[in-house]
Amino acid sequence: MAPLILTMVRHGESKDNLTALWAGHRDAPLSTHGYSQALRLGEAFADVPITAIYASDLSRAHTTAKKVYEANKTTPKPPFTVSPLLREQFFGEAEGAPWDAGKYSSAHLPWEDHRAFRLAPNAESLNDVARRADLVLRHFVLPHVLATAQVPPSASHPEQHHIMLFAHGIWLSEMLFALKRAGDPRIRFVKSGGYQNTAWTRIEIELDDHSALHALPSSAVGGQAGQQPPQNGQYASPPAPSEAAPTPSPHSSPSRKSASSPSKSRSAVDDADRPPLPDEFHSLLPTLPAIPPRDPTLPPAWPHADDHSRPVPKLRHRVVVFGQADHLNGLKRTRGGVGSGAWDDKQRGLKEFFAGGGKTNGTAKQ
Repeated sequence: MAPLILTMVRHGESKDNLTALWAGHRDAPLSTHGYSQALRLGEAFADVPITAIYASDLSRAHTTAKKVYEANKTTPKPPFTVSPLLREQFFGEAEGAPWDAGKYSSAHLPWEDHRAFRLAPNAESLNDVARRADLVLRHFVLPHVLATAQVPPSASHPEQHHIMLFAHGIWLSEMLFALKRAGDPRIRFVKSGGYQNTAWTRIEIELDDHSALHALPSSAVGGQAGQQPPQNGQYASPPAPSEAAPTPSPHSSPSRKSASSPSKSRSAVDDADRPPLPDEFHSLLPTLPAIPPRDPTLPPAWPHADDHSRPVPKLRHRVVVFGQADHLNGLKRTRGGVGSGAWDDKQRGLKEFFAGGGKTNGTAKQ
């Protein structure tokens, strides 16, 4: 039985990465240099088979994912799922404020309170981000683990499942923590280190307890029963989140819910005591559903994904590569302030000029 191959990617450099601001849900676009980074990443993954792509709806991660999707030669194109569950930590009313480590530091707190610390009203704690990472594991990653465990490589199924998550630095640390907890719920959080823009980490994941397979429907591989794949097996890259129809209420967003979840820590704020979110921050809340309609070519959902009293099956994982960024070798920021400017899609015809001089040799083959 082959393990699932998971590649986790941090987004390209954004405009907010160049400023000392609290920027979690602020939807800053890629800088021109960040767009060049995303192009390099796409070149590196062009010949790597991809089973599915999952991306944050924030444009810096979504655009990075689209550049890989567009460059990748997998046929048919892999399904592309966009979800706010992969968003960066929400800093609440500190969003857009100058970064001040002294004012907002939680380093002095005990471990449990550090995890529950919220730096501003309506902000998420690390525990809140961890809950979103858990949902990604249950709804997006685990179905591929189960499908891979059911079908060993053979002449008819030679390829492993390889999925990619495009997200943000803090969120990626919490996703790795979620995988560790799926192996040992008692494990304590240890920060996994910094993630360079467009750096990727590759992880092998497999079931530690194969008794979980008996709960799978018979259609565990090749899509959900009763649904037909699209004509010609092709999927178009989805529109940017700003082009998508909003859900009815911003207060039903996963970030809003998770940030108001009760906590035993004295650092947390009870839901009843939470002030209303000021109007100027409503635009930062997600407008897409946390769990979008499932692409019919994906493995079916884990039957117990919504039963949060039921832990995920015990998993084993192995970090094969961490923070790989060879695809950026030789890439230089365009002078004159152009590289630090926001990327405008109208600049697409000049992408060769901004790509930093030639193609990279840093491939990402499995």
